[in-house]
Amino acid sequence: MRRATPRAAAIFVLLIGGLVLLTVPVLAQDEEPSPAPISEDAPVQISEEMEPAVPITIPDESETQLDWTYRFMIPIGLVLAVVVIAVTSVQYFTSVVRKRYRIVEE
Repeated sequence: MRRATPRAAAIFVLLIGGLVLLTVPVLAQDEEPSPAPISEDAPVQISEEMEPAVPITIPDESETQLDWTYRFMIPIGLVLAVVVIAVTSVQYFTSVVRKRYRIVEE
């Protein structure tokens, strides 16, 4: 009888593991079919007795403030980006362009 090589055994274990990983979610699903989705065209019947599950409070527009990241970090990041671009441009000019052209006196 022929013995399996370690490589063949590893491939077999990976295939079995992949098969298990693919079949476990299928087996975990409910056996009952889900109800049909409500179409957008169907009228919704709302009675006076119904209460919302979670009460919703709408905040005033004047109360909302921007997060600190919008107020401080983003403008500082934009200013730093402009400064880095300006410094890089000046450094490029001083190191490359100035050495490229030389004034020759006659």
